[in-house]
Amino acid sequence: GVGLSVHGHFRVATEKTLFAMPETAIGNSSPFMLVGFFVLFITGLFPDVGGGYFLPRLSGKIGYYLALTGFRLKGRDVQKAGIATHFVDSEKLPALEKDLIALKSPSTENIADLLNSYHVK
Repeated sequence: GVGLSVHGHFRVATEKTLFAMPETAIGNSSPFMLVGFFVLFITGLFPDVGGGYFLPRLSGKIGYYLALTGFRLKGRDVQKAGIATHFVDSEKLPALEKDLIALKSPSTENIADLLNSYHVK
């Protein structure tokens, strides 16, 4: 899931995107949060290697917050947090896919230019 795909050069989110790492939320609703963290540590239920690498590298402290709380990000917030590189309206995804397939020489620059043309600011 996220731990693998987040390392891609381009990551597109839509208004339907949901970023979640539910394994990080186990035990966090209890007043004994430390017990929850202990359970996460003992059972191995913590962000995977990919998540453990990229979450602390997000700007500010958002990655720590997501890892510690299991909070979910939706839509544009995924891009604002730095997890997605581009935000595209979901209704435009078929056209974007068609244009990506039609690229004659799919270089990083060509793909970036195409994604930027679909990117909604």
